[in-house]
Amino acid sequence: MTTVYGFGHRMPLVNYLTSQQAVYFRLALDVLLEEESRLGIHLPTGEIGREVAKRLSGAPELLAEMPPIDGLLDLLNTWGNVTRIYNLRRSGTVQEFIRKDFLYQLTPAGAQVHRTLTLIDQELGATGALQASMLPEVLEALTVLVKAVEKSPPDLAGAGRAFQRLAGGFTQLTGNAKLFVQGLNRSLAVDDQLDVEAFLAYKDVVVGYLQTFILALSRTGPLISGLIEQAEEADITLRLGDIAALEAAPQLGVAKEDIVARDTDRLVGQWAGVRSWFFEGPDRLPVAQTLQDRASDAVNHILLTIRQINEQRFRRVDRAADLVTLATWFDAMGDSPQQKVSALWHTAFGMYSARHLGTPRPQDDDEDVLPLSSWWDSSPATVSAAYRASGPRMRPGPPPRVRSPRRAKSMLAAELVKQQHEETSAEESMAARGPVRLSALGQLNDAEAEVLLRCLDCVLSAPEDGPGVRRARTSDGRLAITLAPAEPSSTQAASVAMRGGRLRIADMELTVRLTSGRSA
Repeated sequence: MTTVYGFGHRMPLVNYLTSQQAVYFRLALDVLLEEESRLGIHLPTGEIGREVAKRLSGAPELLAEMPPIDGLLDLLNTWGNVTRIYNLRRSGTVQEFIRKDFLYQLTPAGAQVHRTLTLIDQELGATGALQASMLPEVLEALTVLVKAVEKSPPDLAGAGRAFQRLAGGFTQLTGNAKLFVQGLNRSLAVDDQLDVEAFLAYKDVVVGYLQTFILALSRTGPLISGLIEQAEEADITLRLGDIAALEAAPQLGVAKEDIVARDTDRLVGQWAGVRSWFFEGPDRLPVAQTLQDRASDAVNHILLTIRQINEQRFRRVDRAADLVTLATWFDAMGDSPQQKVSALWHTAFGMYSARHLGTPRPQDDDEDVLPLSSWWDSSPATVSAAYRASGPRMRPGPPPRVRSPRRAKSMLAAELVKQQHEETSAEESMAARGPVRLSALGQLNDAEAEVLLRCLDCVLSAPEDGPGVRRARTSDGRLAITLAPAEPSSTQAASVAMRGGRLRIADMELTVRLTSGRSA
């Protein structure tokens, strides 16, 4: 049999996980692993049994069904999880002397397997975090990387250290964000056993937490995306091969060129992952925008749950009470006539008896079949033999053609190209105006109005970068926006005309600039 990973397709070290006595096996291994963490060497059978029983003191039913510890340890020894030696220092009665006793300790492989399983148990309950404090760390590492690459000649050693620091920060940020979103989904899954007070307390904390992260992301996101563009303009992607060659560790039997190529691919993948946080790809949104959307969805879900809680608190009758009252009415009918029970049923649920179909009868047929007559009580409907034999026949002529979706797809594609062209033209039109007062924008078409509103929403959420000056970059990295006080200053509000109405806002100077990182 072919051996894969040295185990011959089997790993007896994990056999105890599928046993019906898995809980006792794991407790015994926990005791030995804890002894190893205290720098102990081994434990006798009796002490292991006492420690396992102590840990089961809170579960009397499991303690009552606990099998002999000797048999459990013997199986673990057979599977290779533990190793044992005779206990020659034991003292006691003649019966203890006659019965064999062993000292047990974990094997290296058994300790590694059980330690990994313990770590998995801990991670399954982890909630993760949106580490807003990690964003400045990423920003600082990216700044150092850009400076190292822009030097002449480039500082490859410094760039390598900064890149590893950057990749490590994003790896930790991504992992914790994933766990946080999963934990948030579990926490917001409202069931019938919802603790209202606990949920309200959780609501206040999580909303504040999400707002803190979103604010930090909107503040540092444009700066990080700008530094990513600077690094790419300095040919960081071409320097990754040199960085990999500098850091390549020799391996026996592997050529250095292969090691460098492998490490270069790894660094290129990590850089692509860093870039995907703030720049959209062909078929996906930036990770930062996805997290912002998820945070907004969570806040909306919390508000919906609070609305439901308030309805249950302040409404005199809720849906559950309605159903209980209705059930009470049905129960009170007892032996009431069927017509009354049916009337209540129809009124409450609006479900009526089936409407039967029939066939037209000849004109000379004197039989009068009422519409409400049941099929069980009326005479059977006549069906022709040909209809029973062959069923309904199709109309003569060729079968109808299946409509091709090509025309619809081409129309959708043309519409998409038209929208993208209008959006690009609107962005270029806004950028071509240069620094312009909002009051001087005049009449805007729909596409220009959409670009203006998007720019204002982005720049007004950014912190001030000087006396009344705000700078920001759109999430897709296409536009760099600057909003500054107008000179000379005016107390009158600017009015921008759009097809849907007029936008009134304080008159300021707006500058929209197209960046080199625009995506097609």
